Amino acid sequence: MLASGLHLCFWAFLLPGSSFGDNFSHCHRAHEDVHVHHQGLEMKAGHGCNRSLHIEPGQQCPSCTRATIQAPYVVLATFERDLCKATYALNSIAKYDKNHNLGNIILLWVSQKPMEWYAGRIKRMIRMVARTRHVTVKDLSPQFRASGWLTGWEVQQAAKLKSASIVPTEYMVVLDSKNTFGRLITERTFFTECNQGIRQGHVVIKRLDYWTENTYHQSARLLGVPVPKEGHWPESITPAVWHKATVLKMLAHIGESHHLHPLCDGPLCGALKTYTPGQARATEFSLYHLYAHHRADFHCHHAVRKPSYDEDWNKGIMWLWHHEGQLVTLNHLSKRKKLPVTFGAEAEALKRYTPWARHRAGKHLEHLFRRAGLRTKPHTEHAFRAFYKCIVGGPLYEDIRNTTESPETVGRGPSVDTLRRVYLQASGALVAAGLLVAGGVIVWRAKSSRKSLDMSMVDQEEVL
Repeated sequence: MLASGLHLCFWAFLLPGSSFGDNFSHCHRAHEDVHVHHQGLEMKAGHGCNRSLHIEPGQQCPSCTRATIQAPYVVLATFERDLCKATYALNSIAKYDKNHNLGNIILLWVSQKPMEWYAGRIKRMIRMVARTRHVTVKDLSPQFRASGWLTGWEVQQAAKLKSASIVPTEYMVVLDSKNTFGRLITERTFFTECNQGIRQGHVVIKRLDYWTENTYHQSARLLGVPVPKEGHWPESITPAVWHKATVLKMLAHIGESHHLHPLCDGPLCGALKTYTPGQARATEFSLYHLYAHHRADFHCHHAVRKPSYDEDWNKGIMWLWHHEGQLVTLNHLSKRKKLPVTFGAEAEALKRYTPWARHRAGKHLEHLFRRAGLRTKPHTEHAFRAFYKCIVGGPLYEDIRNTTESPETVGRGPSVDTLRRVYLQASGALVAAGLLVAGGVIVWRAKSSRKSLDMSMVDQEEVL
């Protein structure tokens, strides 16, 4: 079955006059039951369908660029909390990558709990996308437990970098569970006309937010390279396009092995470790972008693009610490005719918002998912609460003003809810004090008037 599918797919690509959209129709098995093979620390499902990306005719490209490259593998790290969210992300790939401009998928299970505990949910998660491509799930829970001094986020960063050792294609596209696609993935979504991986950059490093700028400085110390003062640079976020060989060379450069086991056998994990809440440390993305930038062959593998509003990969993502204008942007995106490239939300991204703002943002996100054809549940309050818990998480309508600040908020100043609580308490105290003063003045004046009246009556009696 696999051989025949690949055979038909290959010849459909070569047949003259065949439409591009039909090249990979035989690779989609929408009504076929997907068999998931689970053995030990690995789970596999689906069939591969190879796809090559070609340089467009007439392009003036660097001589070192490849005329043909294989569609990049997708690497996505997830764990039990994000299984629901990752399901939407994988289903969006199945829906919007019908031409296989993305290759097969490698899922990294990064949790202290074994993958087999959630085998049923993982099988349901990959069922739809496995009808369009091959999916491999790697259980990294033994490595996580072996590096007990790291958090899940830090283990994910190291795992993403070291996954380059098991990616067979020249490039890899790194995603997170929050990256849900909202439009057709084309050959030029992640690559230029010259087959260079796109590095989206917005501003110079000094104009990035304080935390992101410092991740580049921390990465520069580990790599032993200067921090550039010019050029457009991305934040440490997904999606990201990595050149496999460059990742492996970077690991060797810092004295780290490229193997997934053990996960920490060099300086990498120490550089990623955050010892103080809110402290900026190196990230997997700042390390890669900075190292690739200083290589002489950077232009052979990458090209920097300052994205327009319409082509920004992250315009529809709600972030935990970026509050300014997020709700306005989300409202605007939900009403636009063209959906954003990706959309979604970071875990508990709206916890510092008021209940009203959380509700409005949740409704905007749900509208985006419905317009993308990824959500068909009825418009009920129960369904909306379940959706919000899946995509955003954290409180929705609950009043969290009296809760203790989480460790992540230490050193970041008081939250909006805290300031609002203090304001209301101070306002109430001032009003109460004002009423007491006003009442005292009224009583004093009444007594004074009574005394004056009594004195006048005494004077009149004396006169008479």
